[in-house]
Amino acid sequence: MPTIFKLHRSRIAFRCAVSISCATWLMLAATNASAQSTPSPAPVPAASGNSTPAATSALPGWINPGSAPTSGWTNAIPPNTALGSWLLKPAGDPLDQGRIIFNSRLSNEYASQMGLKQSDALTLRTRVGYQTPSYAGFYGLGAFENTWSLDPRNYGNFPAPFNNGHAVIPDARNNQLNQLLLGFNGFNSNVTAGRQEINLDNQRFVGVSDWRQNETTYDAIRVQTTMLENFWLSYTYNWNVNRIYGEYAPTSILNHFPSSNQFINIHYTGLPELGTFGGYLYHLNLGPGATAARTTAAGTQTLSSDTVGVFLDGRYKFNQDWSAVYRLEYASQANNGASGPGVAFSENYWRATAGAAYQKYEAGFTFENLGGNGKQGFQTPLATLHPYDGWANDFLTTPAAGLRDYYGYFKASLPGAIDLEAQLHYFTAEHTDTTYGREADIMLSHKINENWTILGEAAFYDGNGHFPGTAATNPFSANITKYWIRVTFSL
Repeated sequence: MPTIFKLHRSRIAFRCAVSISCATWLMLAATNASAQSTPSPAPVPAASGNSTPAATSALPGWINPGSAPTSGWTNAIPPNTALGSWLLKPAGDPLDQGRIIFNSRLSNEYASQMGLKQSDALTLRTRVGYQTPSYAGFYGLGAFENTWSLDPRNYGNFPAPFNNGHAVIPDARNNQLNQLLLGFNGFNSNVTAGRQEINLDNQRFVGVSDWRQNETTYDAIRVQTTMLENFWLSYTYNWNVNRIYGEYAPTSILNHFPSSNQFINIHYTGLPELGTFGGYLYHLNLGPGATAARTTAAGTQTLSSDTVGVFLDGRYKFNQDWSAVYRLEYASQANNGASGPGVAFSENYWRATAGAAYQKYEAGFTFENLGGNGKQGFQTPLATLHPYDGWANDFLTTPAAGLRDYYGYFKASLPGAIDLEAQLHYFTAEHTDTTYGREADIMLSHKINENWTILGEAAFYDGNGHFPGTAATNPFSANITKYWIRVTFSL
C-alpha cells in the first residue's frame, strides 16, 4: 500500500491536520481522565458467538481491543430480514447463518430542461448476492447488479455530449459486478478488501450515490476500529472507482476512475450531549483521464485534490418533545500532484445547519458554501450528490465561481407511516455573488414493511425569467423540472 500522502503541498491542509491531531490527543487525555465513559456507537460490527477476551492488562484503560472472534460459524452482520431468514432456512447450517442480498427498485423518472428534449425513463434495478456467515472472524460477500430500461432512446443515459439532446437521467442499461470482497471482524475492528460500498460520514465527499440505479462502488482496502474509547477510526485506500454510468458507458472514464485515493476519518463521541465531533482527510488522485478535468456548463474543473475538514453534528434534547438540531462543518481543499500541470488553488467549504424538532416534526435552515476563484471550484466528485444543492441536481459540478446554497427545510412523520420532506433553495455564486436561481423540492415516502417501500419526489429549479442574466452570463439559467416515482423491494 502506498505511503500516506504528504500534506506539505497545501499549507492550509497542513494546519488543519495539525489541528485535528492536537484535538484528537486532547480528547484522548480528557477521556482517560474522566471517571465516566460513554460507549461509541461505531458502525463496526461486534464479534458474536463464543469468543476469547483479548489480553488487556498491559494496555491503558482507554484502549479496548475487544474480543477475539469465535472459532466457529457466526451469523452474518447485518442479519437477514424475517423473510430472508425464512428463504435461507432450507439451506441448513451454516449457510442459513449468512445473509441474502436482494434489492429490486422500479423507477419512473421524468426530466424537463430548457433547451433539451424531455426525458422519461422507466428502469428496473435488481441487485442479487450473498454474504457468508463468519468463521473465525472471516467472511465473504458477492453481489451482481442488473439495470433494465424500457427504452433508452427516451432519455439521456449519459452526460453531454452523449445524451442525444435529451435531459440527462443517468440510469443506463447495465450488467455489472456490484461487490466482491473478503472481510474480517474481530478485536473491535473490521477489515474489508475488494469491491465494496463505502459511505463516509454524511456522504458529502465519499458515497455510493444510491439514488441512481447503478451505484458507485470502490475497489479498496478499508480498516475500521473502535479500539480507542469513544473513538471511531477509518482508513481506506482506493485504487479504482466504478461509476454510476455502468459497463456500457461510451468512454472508459465514464465507466470508472483509475485512482490512488486515500480516505482518513475520525469520530469522537465522548460528549454525547453535544453530538459527534469528526475530522477527515481525503486525498484524491483520480488517474489518467480524470486528472485532466471535467468540462461542463460550470467550466473546466480539475477533480484531484487534498481536502481536510472538521465537523460537529448533534441533536440537543431539551425535553421529551423538543430538540435543537445542528451541524457545523469546515473544510479546506487544495491542489496536489495529480491536479494537473500548472494548477494551483486553495478553496474553502462551510456548512451550518440550525433547526428545531418537536415530536415528529423538524424545521430548520442550512447555509452551504463551496468556494471558487473563477477558475476552479471546490469539487466533490465522489460524493452522493443528490441530497445536496437541490434535488434537480443542476450543480453536480461546482461552478468555477463557487456556489452558495441558502435553504430552509421541513420534515415530518405523518400518520400512516408516511415521511414528508420539503426544501426551498436560493443559489448564488460565491466568487461574484451572481444569482444562479432558486428551487423547490418535495418528497413523500412510505415504508410498507421491512421489505417494501414506495417513494414520490419532485424538484423545480427556476433559473430563468425571475433573475437577470442569460446563458451567456449564467450557465444555470435553464429551468428544470423532475419527477420520480419509485417502488423498492429488498431482503
